[in-house]
Amino acid sequence: MVLEAFGQAILNFGSLELWFYITLGVVIGLVLGVTPGIGALTGLALVLPFVFVMPPSSALALMIALGSVACTGGSMTSILLNVPGTTVNAATLIDGYPMSQMGQAGRALGAALASSAAGGVATVFFAFAMVPLIIPLVVALRSADMVFLVLLGLAFIAVLGRESMAKGLLSGVLGVTVSFIGVQVKTAVPRFTFDNVYLYDGLPFAPVVLGLFAVPEMIALAVMGGSIARSGVLDKGIGGVMEGVKDVGRHWWLWLRCSVIGYVIGVIPGIGATAATFIAYGHAKQTSKNPHEFGTGRVEGVIAPESANNAKEAGSLLTTLAFGIPGSAEMTFLLGALLIIGVIPGPEMITKHLPLSLTLFLIIIVSNLMAGAICFALTSHVARLALVPSHILIPPVLTITFVGTYAARQEFNDLIVLMAFGFIGLAMREFGYNRPALLLGFVLGTLLEKYLFLALGVAGPLFFVRPISLALILMTVGVIVFNPIRDLLARRSRTAMVAVTATKNPEVSGEG
Repeated sequence: MVLEAFGQAILNFGSLELWFYITLGVVIGLVLGVTPGIGALTGLALVLPFVFVMPPSSALALMIALGSVACTGGSMTSILLNVPGTTVNAATLIDGYPMSQMGQAGRALGAALASSAAGGVATVFFAFAMVPLIIPLVVALRSADMVFLVLLGLAFIAVLGRESMAKGLLSGVLGVTVSFIGVQVKTAVPRFTFDNVYLYDGLPFAPVVLGLFAVPEMIALAVMGGSIARSGVLDKGIGGVMEGVKDVGRHWWLWLRCSVIGYVIGVIPGIGATAATFIAYGHAKQTSKNPHEFGTGRVEGVIAPESANNAKEAGSLLTTLAFGIPGSAEMTFLLGALLIIGVIPGPEMITKHLPLSLTLFLIIIVSNLMAGAICFALTSHVARLALVPSHILIPPVLTITFVGTYAARQEFNDLIVLMAFGFIGLAMREFGYNRPALLLGFVLGTLLEKYLFLALGVAGPLFFVRPISLALILMTVGVIVFNPIRDLLARRSRTAMVAVTATKNPEVSGEG
């Protein structure tokens, strides 16, 4: 049965119309990805009405392709401009942009594209191989477990801070506090809204992200002058790009682990790809032999989040098809499209509509390979942006930032939020506070509150007395204490080595 369905799925790709819509979706997704403030959600919202008049397979192909590759395009602006093209790419800029400043833009782009495309392809196979393990886990998760899963994500704030854990934690707390702006869902009580109706729904994501990163970076670049690549030298053309591809091969074990992280978090509804990329980044930093070098331009800091961002697509699609529960915000639109064409997602998708399900997974593979090929063809040229003088680069970047922010919702107040967070981001940059930590707190704060109220309502104050919850609590504590303990042991080891050296060479200590 499975082989027959797989054969039917392969035959579906004999249609030129299907290939046309996959290509169209990839191109639209890449364009939206490199346009700050727009992203895949806007594109999917615009495409959804056309489902009524398009052939069902073509409509689904267009939506899957568009949603699968937007973050691939977004990695380019994250690395070159320190402006996340999509919110999912925010973790990539932590090390990607410093690499551009060192003249290694091609290498960073090569590593990002290779790990992203490979992660998107490989996790389709994970989706089939890990179904017996993942589906029972998803079914077993309760709202209480989701509370501690979100807390686990927040714990990685302690890992993000390169120089000061205290500043990183304070930035994260500020992000969580900002996420509480708006009407509380359970009690309907407005918080921090100052009787402003615009704030009742909370702060929109795009202006916050672009304000934190795009505006401060362009101001700093204007003050500094010159170009993004401070040395004025760039790694040579395609050679630099291929060096990044080789880096993914050298760090294949990290790529595999982070791809699995992205896939697993993609399977779990309600967590989101942004959290997946930050968790993958934190994991890479914690398991590195040189964790203190992260944030200064480590290629592992690019490979980890980029492996996770596309890997979550297969997991999200599996949850959407098998349970009828959107695995991500993008999958909400796919779910709507399936209902429009008369296909009801759920267990029957894996039985009665298996050829269609397999076709959708194969579209993810084709889309990632196609996007990777297009981006690789352009990368050596795009990397030259790092050499463009600031007085030429800044005006179009800021124009796209402001236009993209307004275009997302046609709301003038979004521009005010953009400028406000531009000043906040500039102050944080100046005084060494952690902007990615604030962003992670902002993303996960809303989820934490939502699941906490659900858990208290269902299970009461002892909601944490569950095996999965207890395991997640232990993992969270482990994430928080891992780095301090490792640093303490490293200091003791160095002290012991100095003592041994002094004992063996008393004349050295005497001179000192």
